[in-house]
Amino acid sequence: MTTVLDAATALATTSGTAVVLLTEWTLGLAEELSRHALAHSVALVPVRYDGPVTVIGPVLRPGAAACLACTEYQRLATAGGRVPWQSPALALAGVPSPALAEAANALAQELLDEEPAATTATVHLLHNGRATWSTHEVRPVGGCAVCRPLPPDSADTVEPLPSAPRPLPDPAVLRGTNDRTSGAGLRAALHDERFGPVRRLFRSEDSAFCLTTAWVTDGRLLDDGGYGRAADFAGSERVALFESVERFAGMRPTGRRTVLRASFAELGPERALDPERLGLPDPAFHGHSSSPTVPYTPGLPLDWVHGWSLTHGRPVAVPEHVAYWDVPGPGRARVVYESSNGCGLGNSPEEAALYGLFEIAERDAFLMAWYTATPLPRVALPPGDTGTALLADRAALAGYRLVLLDATNDFGIPAVVAVCRYEGGHAEAPRMFLAAGAHHDPRVAIRSAVAEVVTNVLEAPHRARAESRTHDPDRLRPMLGRPELVVGLDDHVGLNTLPEAGPRLEFLFAETPCRTVAEAWPGAPEPVADLSALLGAVVQRLAGAGLEVIAVDQTEPGLRDRLGLHCAKVVVPGALPMTFGHVNHRTRGLPRLLGVPYRLGRTERPLRPEDLTIHPHPFP
Repeated sequence: MTTVLDAATALATTSGTAVVLLTEWTLGLAEELSRHALAHSVALVPVRYDGPVTVIGPVLRPGAAACLACTEYQRLATAGGRVPWQSPALALAGVPSPALAEAANALAQELLDEEPAATTATVHLLHNGRATWSTHEVRPVGGCAVCRPLPPDSADTVEPLPSAPRPLPDPAVLRGTNDRTSGAGLRAALHDERFGPVRRLFRSEDSAFCLTTAWVTDGRLLDDGGYGRAADFAGSERVALFESVERFAGMRPTGRRTVLRASFAELGPERALDPERLGLPDPAFHGHSSSPTVPYTPGLPLDWVHGWSLTHGRPVAVPEHVAYWDVPGPGRARVVYESSNGCGLGNSPEEAALYGLFEIAERDAFLMAWYTATPLPRVALPPGDTGTALLADRAALAGYRLVLLDATNDFGIPAVVAVCRYEGGHAEAPRMFLAAGAHHDPRVAIRSAVAEVVTNVLEAPHRARAESRTHDPDRLRPMLGRPELVVGLDDHVGLNTLPEAGPRLEFLFAETPCRTVAEAWPGAPEPVADLSALLGAVVQRLAGAGLEVIAVDQTEPGLRDRLGLHCAKVVVPGALPMTFGHVNHRTRGLPRLLGVPYRLGRTERPLRPEDLTIHPHPFP
């Protein structure tokens, strides 16, 4: 019969096997038990109680694939921020069920009897009220300070990009092959409703496409994650899971531990990226309740991580809150608001960086047109693209006219803005929706922009009926005169659907020439045989425009080893960054915004700051 110990006795035991019964416990105790077991020749199975749930395992022993600390960290984070899952003092308790005591003992013994796996640890959850149980494979995603501490970040650990040729099996598809990312394989590796990293996976059948949502485990109250649209649910689920990986890896460091804390004045431009090159927020909003930033000075201590300058071929330190958009913890000064803008996922580091760069180009092109309010050339729907034509027809049935605009700028990456304008007879219908796309192939950029804008059009009635009232015109109208009230994505979109916002968007409907895709982008897309060569060519072209490209490796090591997936955050100092919440907009210190529209022939002279139209953008 297996020995059953309390926590105090277990912490004094240095050999043998035992079950550790925890009816009242804390996260601090979970860490203490884990550290003890890792350091001694023991095999302990913690059986702990949390309300109606009995959690059994993992086995704590030297070299275990996961410990009690990271298991509970992930289990409680999956609750979505409803518990203080980062607090060592968090106390948990439950009452054992006498009727299920034998079952709990059997499950604990099963864990002791099985051969330990190299990469995952087994945990059983027994629901006392329903008398049901489930089995879960757990690993410390993103490291664990107790059993899988992350290596320290340093300039010496950064690998150069591009590092090797990346031949493409299909030059028309800028993605490498990866046999490990089938739909079933992705789901098995990522989705677990109790431990994550994807905690919920569900479908929506009332969208323009088959839509799947994959919420990630991140410990926040906000439900957030990946969204997939495709012609069938198998395809949309795969896209959603891919995007969930990108979201999870982009929030906070999961591959290296941040250790560098210094001011830019101490590091200097040879070692670090000058934050002023990123565009700083308007000082008029410093201290505003919606602003997470503090005023920047070169002497302000910041946390830094290292990326690779593809332009200059050397490591460079980047502010941690620029490389990762949701770094937790007090005492970490932020000088800019950052979103997931520039995060890319790929089957290689080069592929991830390239797609992050496409996203930078998309948002930069959109914001440059928005803040300068310059008319853009129109683009005709591509002939023969049945899918895009069908989406335009669906928008028309809802009363919206689709217009495509060429927003390509000095990046040289084809960029498209898709606009749906309401021309029906319902007075309360949202008047305008916009979206954008950028890609080496302009037809792909068009499909992406059209798919997003038409999806937003068809979802508008559902948003109008939502209990949150986020798109209630009476709530949105005050934002016309008080833009600081715009604090999130729904506000940005909703405000610009009002009829009263129409004059701000009228420049999008100027009578500009309408060109075919071939006329707008002659020779595009050029054939691509090597993805690394394409990335290098884009970086060189941007260097000619005075722009540096920096890639920060955000890859989570377990997902790389298990699925062959890489994540990167691309930073292009001088590009217009996508922000949400009007107080966070960043247009100061970005001379491209004033000079490039003139060089493109959109304005008669270089712009001055007072020429800009700094209204809350409508980007979804």
